[in-house]
Amino acid sequence: MAGRFVPVIVIFFRARASKFHLRGIPTFKENGQCQLQSGTTTGVTAGEIKSSIWLCNVQDSTHRCANTGYECNGYCYNALARRPPSNPFSTRSTDENSRVAIPRVSSTPCQLIVQPSAGPKLKNTIEHQYFTVFRESIADQLSGYYDTAIWNCVVLQACHDESWARNLVVAIGALYKSLGREESVRERKRHYLFALQTYGEALVQLKDYTRECKSDSDLRCALISSLLTTCFETYIGNKDNAITQAKVGIDILLEWTAKQQKEPADDMPDEWSNIRRVATQFYIHNDLLDVFQRLDYQLLLVRGLQPGRKSPGAFPSIDRPFISLDEACTFWDLVMRRILFFHSVKDVREQHSLQGYDKDNAQAEECNFKNAIQQFFRSFTPIFESSRRRPGTKEYFLSNLVMIRSLACRFAVLRFPSYSELYSDYFLRDYKLLIRLARELIDDSKMTQREAICNFDITLGISIFSLLHLCRVSAVRKEALDLLRQYPQREGWFDALVSAKISTWLMNEEEGGTVHGHIPDTARLRLIKHELGPHKRTAKLHCSRFVRKDGNATRELLPPITINL
Repeated sequence: MAGRFVPVIVIFFRARASKFHLRGIPTFKENGQCQLQSGTTTGVTAGEIKSSIWLCNVQDSTHRCANTGYECNGYCYNALARRPPSNPFSTRSTDENSRVAIPRVSSTPCQLIVQPSAGPKLKNTIEHQYFTVFRESIADQLSGYYDTAIWNCVVLQACHDESWARNLVVAIGALYKSLGREESVRERKRHYLFALQTYGEALVQLKDYTRECKSDSDLRCALISSLLTTCFETYIGNKDNAITQAKVGIDILLEWTAKQQKEPADDMPDEWSNIRRVATQFYIHNDLLDVFQRLDYQLLLVRGLQPGRKSPGAFPSIDRPFISLDEACTFWDLVMRRILFFHSVKDVREQHSLQGYDKDNAQAEECNFKNAIQQFFRSFTPIFESSRRRPGTKEYFLSNLVMIRSLACRFAVLRFPSYSELYSDYFLRDYKLLIRLARELIDDSKMTQREAICNFDITLGISIFSLLHLCRVSAVRKEALDLLRQYPQREGWFDALVSAKISTWLMNEEEGGTVHGHIPDTARLRLIKHELGPHKRTAKLHCSRFVRKDGNATRELLPPITINL
């Protein structure tokens, strides 16, 4: 995991429904209640599909069934039973009403939540087992603290119609089982091999798909396939392939937006605002846009601003409280894009005489960043404090995550070009607050299904890692190190255990130069980047040290240091 990470992240959703087939049907009881037809197989629950609501008049519908010779046992066309014909030569008294007796029911209409079409065509019990694992465990983990229907609704709906989607979901479920520790080594290997086989079948099926999206349906399929392949590659620990697949989906959205564009995008603050404006003219699920916007943010932090992408002209500005967490995340996304557009991480830390990066530009950029971050905290504080009144909720934990990434960015970026590392001592309060918020998230992940073995979002791990090589207070460092070791994410875009070992080495090296309980500037190492060796057995660290030469302060680049992991 070579890389330069900027320690701030977040990714995220709303809901609109896709096309549904009428499958789940209400059964009418004498008490007038409306129930779904039992035996319906579906990938999502009725409560998760909040559109396509039908109002049915129970009394009129029941009479219709009787008049056409059917017993009313729900609305499912293939579940209706033919009513036995009445005997025209009945011996009953002619005074009796010979019509079919219809139970008296309430005439109050009831809501019917329409279920998707019949369940996905799984081949056998084994596939059904892995599909269930995805639906009941993985979907919730991937959703995290965001209210989204992408994993437990949109993706599962695609499985009803697309064989490649079913195979990808089954493969992810099998791979997830192989990463668990509750089963034997032999069983985990069996899960792993089945996952690879099924994933290979899905890739063969996807070869028939073209990147040219001629309809809304084509675009949805392309995005879902990109999302699921990104998920599989993340779970298997192949970061490069996962990033490539995520980038494919983002590029598809950008190309599609450019083709559908009817108005100039000059008035849009960023590319995603333009994508959303164009998408309002089509039936594109909002959650698909949300998840790829979050993936794009992760790519920005891992790979930097890519060539050909629109760069923000200035830092965003706001003079009112944020109305939602989504708005706060979008604001911070623009802040980070501006930072990475102005300079790369390495340029900020190690080079101070770059072309287009003179002293005046640096000072102006620092001033603008300070203004933007002050506006952010001023606008975010009301939402954050409001969430404190609802501990244990998704809003509470998501607010924690947003605060963590903003704190990490503040103490990592505010120093700007500086030879000294003493500046980091001024952010001790931020370090302590970040640790407290992070501990709440990690403790929650242990008690709920949000304990994902791996995840797209690397905000938490990267923020703790940044704290570890910036903070020089031993007690605070050790708390952060314990949290990083407890962090459940082990594969994919960020490896917490590898980061913990690198941080331990840095801490031991620096504390070896302690003078009277304080680490002097000359003993502090600045981590520029690290490169992992084969199979993550070693790591090559690139660091610099503060020195004075001929009476002038400067930083000396140290030879690369290889450590065993």
